[in-house]
Amino acid sequence: MKEANREVLDGGSLPELLAGRARQSSDRRLAADAAIGVVVASALAVLRPPLWFPLAALAATLGAYGAWGILDREVRDAVTPSRTRLLQWARGIVALLGAAAAMTFGLTLFGALLGPIIS
Repeated sequence: MKEANREVLDGGSLPELLAGRARQSSDRRLAADAAIGVVVASALAVLRPPLWFPLAALAATLGAYGAWGILDREVRDAVTPSRTRLLQWARGIVALLGAAAAMTFGLTLFGALLGPIIS
């Protein structure tokens, strides 16, 4: 494990680890993560293969990670206070959507793997 990751895990949390990794990633990588997440989630929603819903939620989580990283960089580069505030709101909304998608992935995968419960 990388030393930087070890320091965050020892003294921080998962959001801090993800934020650090997004800040170290290139712009191209973040844009690719956002695009791939949206395209894969859309394709899964249209094709509906087995376990499509948890997989689409996982792809949406990747897309939100890329979008959050891009918005985080834009917040740092913002010039006016109103633009900074707007970007911070957008970054927060994307973070909430990403967290919701991650929880949806976990819960729907668990439910799909349990299968129908007959009482």
